[in-house]
Amino acid sequence: MSTTMRILLLIAALLTAGWILYKIRRLKVKMEDAIFWIIFAGILTVMGVFPGLTYRLTDLLGIMSPANLIFLVVIFLLLEKVFTLSIIVSQLEEKITVLSAEVALGYHSADRRLSEVEDGEKTENENHQSL
Repeated sequence: MSTTMRILLLIAALLTAGWILYKIRRLKVKMEDAIFWIIFAGILTVMGVFPGLTYRLTDLLGIMSPANLIFLVVIFLLLEKVFTLSIIVSQLEEKITVLSAEVALGYHSADRRLSEVEDGEKTENENHQSL
C-alpha cells in the first residue's frame, strides 16, 4: 500500500473521529450513531497504521490490491449504515402516519363538540326570545 494511501486513510480517520466528537459535545448526534462512526474511524486507522494486516487480508480473500479491500470495506460499512437509516426512516414514516390520523381525529372531535355547544346556545337563545 502506498504511503499516500496510508496518509489519506489516517487523515480520513482523524477527520471522522474529530467531527463526531465535536457533534457529541454539541449533543447533535445519538450515541448509537456516534459509536458507528468511531468504529468506522478506528477501522480506517487500523488499515492505515498496519498495512501488513491489509495485505494479509487481501491475500486471504483473494482481492487484487489493498486499495480494493479498503474500498470494499468502506462501501460495505456505508451500505450497512444506509440500510439501518432506511429502516429508521420507514419506522418514522409509520409513526407520522399514525400521528396524523390521531391529530385529524382530535380536530374532528373538537370541531364536533364546538358545533354541539354552538347549537345548544342557539336553541337557548331561541327559547328566551320566544318567551
